[in-house]
Amino acid sequence: MNSEEEAKFALLRDTLQKNIGLSEYESKVYLALVQGGFQTMSELAKTSDVPKQRVYDTVETLREQGFVEMIDDYPRKAYAIDPSEALSEVHNRLDRAEKYLEELHETVENVENGVALFKSDATIRKYITSLVRNAERDILLLCPLGDLDAVLPLLEDRDEQHVRLIVSDIEPDAEDNERVSLEYSIPDTVDAIRGVTSTEDFAVTVDRKRGLYWTRESTARGTDEQQGYYITNPNLALVLDRFVSASVWPFARPLSGRSQSPTLPKEYLRLRDCLSDLEMLSDSRPLTTLEVEFHGYDTTTGEEVQKRGVLAGYYYTEYDLRASLTIDVHDDGDAVDSSLVTVGGLGTRIEDYSAHSLTLRYEGEQRDRLDEETESHLETCLDELPHEFGARSIVVGFDAFVDRMREIVGDWSEDRYERVGRFDEFKESLIAFEASESAPRVEWRQTKIEAGGHVAHVGRVFDRLDYDVTLIGHLGTPVHTVFGREFSNQTLVSVGESTYTDYVRFDDRKLLFTEPNLSPLDWETILDHVGVEELAEYLDGTPVLSLGTLYSTPQLPSILQGLENDLWPTLRSPPENVHFSPGAIERFDDTTVKRGYDALAAFDNVAPVTVTANRKQTRRFRDLLDGRSGDESTPTVEQVRDELDVSRYIMHSFREATLANGAEVLTARVPQVVKPRQMQNVDEHFVSGVSLALAEGLSDGAVLILGNSVASYFMRHNEVPGKDELRSFVAEYDSFFDYL
Repeated sequence: MNSEEEAKFALLRDTLQKNIGLSEYESKVYLALVQGGFQTMSELAKTSDVPKQRVYDTVETLREQGFVEMIDDYPRKAYAIDPSEALSEVHNRLDRAEKYLEELHETVENVENGVALFKSDATIRKYITSLVRNAERDILLLCPLGDLDAVLPLLEDRDEQHVRLIVSDIEPDAEDNERVSLEYSIPDTVDAIRGVTSTEDFAVTVDRKRGLYWTRESTARGTDEQQGYYITNPNLALVLDRFVSASVWPFARPLSGRSQSPTLPKEYLRLRDCLSDLEMLSDSRPLTTLEVEFHGYDTTTGEEVQKRGVLAGYYYTEYDLRASLTIDVHDDGDAVDSSLVTVGGLGTRIEDYSAHSLTLRYEGEQRDRLDEETESHLETCLDELPHEFGARSIVVGFDAFVDRMREIVGDWSEDRYERVGRFDEFKESLIAFEASESAPRVEWRQTKIEAGGHVAHVGRVFDRLDYDVTLIGHLGTPVHTVFGREFSNQTLVSVGESTYTDYVRFDDRKLLFTEPNLSPLDWETILDHVGVEELAEYLDGTPVLSLGTLYSTPQLPSILQGLENDLWPTLRSPPENVHFSPGAIERFDDTTVKRGYDALAAFDNVAPVTVTANRKQTRRFRDLLDGRSGDESTPTVEQVRDELDVSRYIMHSFREATLANGAEVLTARVPQVVKPRQMQNVDEHFVSGVSLALAEGLSDGAVLILGNSVASYFMRHNEVPGKDELRSFVAEYDSFFDYL
């Protein structure tokens, strides 16, 4: 140390002793810590030239006076409090000394051993400020009301971060109608704010990687002094973040007079924050206009992934720790491979992927706006819609069931029970039985009974529009009352005993327990019950014969052969179209499926056959192509149509419908429904709309529009449309894209 430095240190020691009241040992120890940073007691004895046996009590005295702080580690370490804080009371008198000290001071930014304990109010507030100022993407704060004045200024320029604030210690009389009142001006940079009346400690986490937990004197356990735990271990910071986000936030109440719709694009570190915003956004726009990009990992392989897709659905309630979203990762509307994936938060094992960051944006709107082709098909449909529905007769066969609608019974409370609303919850209850010695028992309750199957779904649409409908299928012997009651004004032709499907509806999916019919329907069975002459009476003059499904009628090839060879030659005016819905054909082997579509190809020689399928069914057909049709540039629907050798093939999804007719491939966007009331059985109602379009002789583009309209109306209202409703929906088709 040269003479100039010795003079500075002499001045500092003299100033600290004469003006601050430090002893000789205290000034030496403090200056040694200022110059050298973190030091153990042994190290400090050497650098300060203070006897080791006096170092401990000297450091403790300096800590009590607010000059140093201790780190509870082994061996124990001390460091100097920032001089601007320690000397604030005599700042003006120590300007020169402070200048020299700042030149020597080594700031304590290397508190990286996981958790550091602070007891000085000034030090704790310093690190709170540092955390908020250095946050990159996310800030979560739990702040007692008394500290709000100090915290709000820190948030005023945090417009690049996602900020959530919970204010605690609010007076009970500030609660009103499930909201709380605060007489504070909250910065617009705060994305969401809530309040609780309970007494809570202060907590802050940033980017889910760092945090600080500050116990107050009134809430500390086993001590009368406040303690601040500065957390730099990311795993521990995540625990604190989850505690505040999952245990405090859901039970806090929103602030009165503050409603802030999220502005997109927006990035999230918590899945639940993203889902909370989705709940607000989905009140005003369809889910499929939103895109989600996420970074995370595959829950099966552990592989890091980055994926992006259109939102298809989500599950979220504030009081259920389980939360997930479903996205469609395909960009190609013609693609048929499974493209729906589920995404959960950090640590999930149930969903396909676990996300550690997500971005929500509106970019999907470009794909869902009313494009020129859809607009052209819509104009055609409006021109071709009949002035009056119901002028013709329709025949529908053969898939028919009696559906018993049920719900799973959950927990009982006195004489009431909670319905199990989510499929995963039901699945987990079954898994729990593995650890139980008792036999599994599932309680369910029948809520209603109704006609089901292809016959009922298609027949219901035509019946509502006042067509004369003939329904042929396993309707019961005698005809089951559920069919007789709903279709009392129609012709019911039963060809055998009805079977039952126990239809369990959950909020996110359905579960069907179907009783197989041990008397499968074939051509001989139909002739035994009806006969060719009676069938001819029903079919002669009808514009369309709507058939389904191969799933429930595996002997359909024999029926098609019988219709072609025995019935068609007797008809004076045979149906102008045959419309076929395959159903769940994945249950059958390749030979059975091929036999079915060979029969369809043969039947197309006597009447134009239209096959309508969803993406999963189309994938099954495509997998049987063996590369015999088309090439990589040929659309899948065209390849499948060529292989089936039918007049039309239609594939529909929740975003668009595509038709191949041998000459061209047509596509029509699906109207996007805000807050759909029903997502189940949409397939059947699209099929019904296509059958209706074929019955009225609409052109192919208009067929897609009418199919989309019937299905979308059902999604929106949970019922089939009447004449005026259907006509109005088609007329307003383009308005469902106006939210863009």
